[in-house]
Amino acid sequence: MTKIYANGAFTEEAWVRLEADAELPTQPAADGVKLMVPLSRFLADPERLVALGDGAAVLVAAGEDVQLLEPHLARLPRVLVEFPKFTDGRGFSAARILREQLGYAGDIRAIGDFILDQIPLMRRCGVSSFEIVKPQVEASLRAGEWPEVTHYLQPVGSVAEIPAGTRPWARRPSDLHKVDQAAE
Repeated sequence: MTKIYANGAFTEEAWVRLEADAELPTQPAADGVKLMVPLSRFLADPERLVALGDGAAVLVAAGEDVQLLEPHLARLPRVLVEFPKFTDGRGFSAARILREQLGYAGDIRAIGDFILDQIPLMRRCGVSSFEIVKPQVEASLRAGEWPEVTHYLQPVGSVAEIPAGTRPWARRPSDLHKVDQAAE
């Protein structure tokens, strides 16, 4: 079982990663197991995966072009974005493209090797759920730890932000501004 963190709570789900050359099933698994289908395999036969509904999701590896999913996004309940190493930021770009440029409204799930400090930044880029594989990340989230990031050096279009200082690229959350005004 895989631990999933979303909306402040943990759930468990059973996922199987399908290989790129494997045959897609014709119907969802009866035991509730869901499929991670690589982008290339999905694009070879998108209708079969879409027919599985919530029983399957497209897995976008680091560096793959998420724009190839555009014609199918309205029918996909979930896209999995892989973070192969915590130092690899290509997943952030994929999530932003899905949310901001393609208008994807479904669940974007981060999977792979990421650390607690990255989760607020992933949320800011449009990620809505997380596959938790590191015990220390799970323990921190269960303890209510949430690293606060108060200033950003890159604006995003998916959250409300305001300029922070005189540099046009420096941003901070707009609700932080309300807190600052209330304290004055």
